Amino acid sequence: MYDTADTRSASPLRTLGRAVAVVALSAMAALIWFTMIPVESVTREALRPVFDPLRRMVGLEQHWDMFATAPYHHSYRVVVEVEPPGSGGKVLTVGPVLPGLREVPAYFRYHTFFSRLEVPQYGPWLEPYAERVGQALAMRHLEWRGGQFRIRKTAGRIQSLETIRDLGEIAYDQATLHGPYSIPTEPKP
Repeated sequence: MYDTADTRSASPLRTLGRAVAVVALSAMAALIWFTMIPVESVTREALRPVFDPLRRMVGLEQHWDMFATAPYHHSYRVVVEVEPPGSGGKVLTVGPVLPGLREVPAYFRYHTFFSRLEVPQYGPWLEPYAERVGQALAMRHLEWRGGQFRIRKTAGRIQSLETIRDLGEIAYDQATLHGPYSIPTEPKP
């Protein structure tokens, strides 16, 4: 039979463990609560010196508040600009999505992928991706072999509400260009 007398008298170590857990969970709840305070709030500004380092430490640093949906892009376009050999500088465009060199669909995972290619820490992904694009171009368009291509991303970056009110412009174009890369003359099988 189960003895209830043993469960009533908790050891000091067990009591200390529970107290530490309660303090840790309360601190995490306070950090989450702080994240939900609107960015423009006076309370948030006053508590920022205390909470910001802790939020950064546990990975709760957010740059938005839950009461306002803040998308990043008003428009988003990624293309592969191809300059075939002997074209006299004429540039043709195709989509960057592999396989098939399709256009970028309006799906956030593609936006995330192409946006990350701009960040130096994701550099190891850019070169293999560019190599695969070059291979796809060489396989699909034999006349482009030996030419060059670039990957161009143009995003209409949404401005802050204050800037929209002041300037009357929703977004500004932010362009990134990677390349030039060579289109291989003999693609890999």
